[in-house]
Amino acid sequence: MKPQYPIIFAVLALVACDGPKEKAGKEQDKAAASAAGQEYTGSGPAERAGEVQDKADAAARDAKKASADAIEAQAKNIKKQADVAAEKLESDADAVRDAAEKRADALEREAAKVRAQ
Repeated sequence: MKPQYPIIFAVLALVACDGPKEKAGKEQDKAAASAAGQEYTGSGPAERAGEVQDKADAAARDAKKASADAIEAQAKNIKKQADVAAEKLESDADAVRDAAEKRADALEREAAKVRAQ
């Protein structure tokens, strides 16, 4: 069996799955056909409407998931920006400490020279 076949079967299985509203529509169509004394042949109007509603519901779920994913990505981006800003502040603080240390050392040397005179 080629590796493509399992993928094709999985896609076909998903396509063949009826959603809950499609199943309910199918039952309505069967009941209507039975009440009219006819045999249900499949794919009646309520079933098709249910299928459309199931697809709309799935699209809405996908849109919500995409929106949530976008918000999570935005949160991660904000955290990364905060990390970059914090690193810069830490670097600036180190530079200020180094400059202060050098200035303090120079003043201590100057004070030692004044004492030695």
